[in-house]
Amino acid sequence: MAGNSNLIPLIYGLLAAFSWGTHGIIIRYLSSDMNGLTSATLRLYIGALTLFVILKIRGHTERINIKDRSFLLITLALAVNFVLFHVGLDDTSASNAVMLENTAPIFVVIFLFVIFREKVRLMEGVAVIATVIGVYLTVRHDLEIGGKGLLGDGIEILAGVTWAIFMMMSSRWLSTSSGALERINYLFYIFLGAALMLTPFTFFYPFSIDGNDVVWLLVLGIFPTAIGYYLWYEAAARVSTITASLLFTLTVIFTFINAAIFLGEEMTVDMISGAVLIVIGIVVSRISAARK
Repeated sequence: MAGNSNLIPLIYGLLAAFSWGTHGIIIRYLSSDMNGLTSATLRLYIGALTLFVILKIRGHTERINIKDRSFLLITLALAVNFVLFHVGLDDTSASNAVMLENTAPIFVVIFLFVIFREKVRLMEGVAVIATVIGVYLTVRHDLEIGGKGLLGDGIEILAGVTWAIFMMMSSRWLSTSSGALERINYLFYIFLGAALMLTPFTFFYPFSIDGNDVVWLLVLGIFPTAIGYYLWYEAAARVSTITASLLFTLTVIFTFINAAIFLGEEMTVDMISGAVLIVIGIVVSRISAARK
């Protein structure tokens, strides 16, 4: 039974990463008709609506304390992350954006130590370093750090900081949550709040939507957003904050796998080596947390 309980969060994390790994391909398709921030805002609304329907079906009454500082910080961090990630893409490559946003686990470790005075075990530090190196190897073939894209690179690092705040604060709240419906309810309000914050930005960008766009927006909002984030919340509720942040990096693996399958992109030795390092980092982090 203990072995099964250890596998459950990893399974949730893998499924979340698989869901998130599909969103890059969908966004590439949608980018021909709309700006990234527009699709980001719409996906949040669709994700919120999906979770709202689930809550209604289960007979759960939606409620949230809008004065709760953790909730406000998590919602703001998600909204700012969406803005920074998509704005940064205008001045850097997609590979740079993925690499730099995936530095988030490093910032999680720093925040835990500096703000919350939590001791970080040596094995956890090694796990973070191994995972970040794995991410680097995975996207190294397309990296163009510095020069023309320096501004975009800086913005993407800030996106990594805000993503670290989202994951860290979410993980700390999740450790006190009592069940799946409570977590769905919390995530529903986060999506809705972040979507409302992003809505004004959509007026700056013209866009057109056809029938195919609507279908893919629904897919984007339901699977990588509503289901993907929920699965990560279920994983993060069962593991340490550092392990929860490392689970996100699995997304990189599924992104290049999906790109190879659906877009015909080449899968290199570096990618495979990076994927192995990412998995090793997560396993080491999980072992270290279990010993703690």
